[in-house]
Amino acid sequence: MSTRADYLAPTMILGVHGVLDLKPWIRGAYQDHSFGEDMYSLVVKRTVAYGLSSFHAGGPEGERWGHNDAGGDWTQDGEIRQLAWLQVAVSEELPGQRLPVQPAATVLRDVLTRLGRFRLTGLHTLAPLHLAPDGRADLADAAAWFALTDPALAPGASVDLAVSVWAAGTAALPARAADLLAAARQRTYDAMTIRPAPPEDAMTTAREGLALPLAGEVQTEGMRPGPAFRCRVREWSLDVASWTTEIFVDALRSTGTTAPALITVSARERTQQEEPTQPAMR
Repeated sequence: MSTRADYLAPTMILGVHGVLDLKPWIRGAYQDHSFGEDMYSLVVKRTVAYGLSSFHAGGPEGERWGHNDAGGDWTQDGEIRQLAWLQVAVSEELPGQRLPVQPAATVLRDVLTRLGRFRLTGLHTLAPLHLAPDGRADLADAAAWFALTDPALAPGASVDLAVSVWAAGTAALPARAADLLAAARQRTYDAMTIRPAPPEDAMTTAREGLALPLAGEVQTEGMRPGPAFRCRVREWSLDVASWTTEIFVDALRSTGTTAPALITVSARERTQQEEPTQPAMR
């Protein structure tokens, strides 16, 4: 049974999904079990390098999180895997700081690109919304950043995103669907389009481009699906997935959700010749 302490836990979990092609020398060492690193050790090294957290006595002032765990599936079979995930305790000593979705995703991206090449298919985030401040001003800057795309790009070069939000039943997300859609649209500052997905697509949207089970099963147990959305952007990257996640974090916050929420973002690229259909289900 959930407790008040569980409700207010500062736990944040990010999981990156896709296909990883390890560098040849790493692949050999990984397959014969002689590779001396794992996702946890690499995540720690990169996080400390950025000054986001520390294992040294006392740690740096203003660290963004404390490490809990990390892992990843590097199976070399060309299938979509949960390539990298981390679980952290977000600092409660930094009032006004946004949830560190972007910094955490950057750490995971750096680790994966150090290991080889990866094709991103999705991102899932467990967000402790009670720690999320008003992020509208920062999201305006983010939108301006992602709006810097070549205006000559054909419309067919855009990317369709599938977004789902989950929370405990007490969050009453289905009843807030219209308000959540309006709030999310406001936070795109015209750099992204968002439309509701059909109600029957809510369950499939939450699983597109993702490898199950998602990291955070314990923390998300009992969560129920809320509304699902289809978004359109001009590019697809882990930065874009993080930005999309932050849009919905702030939209959830603004509509009164304080319980932890699970947000999933995945994408299907379209060629210029394709009609703008819904992303293919896996």
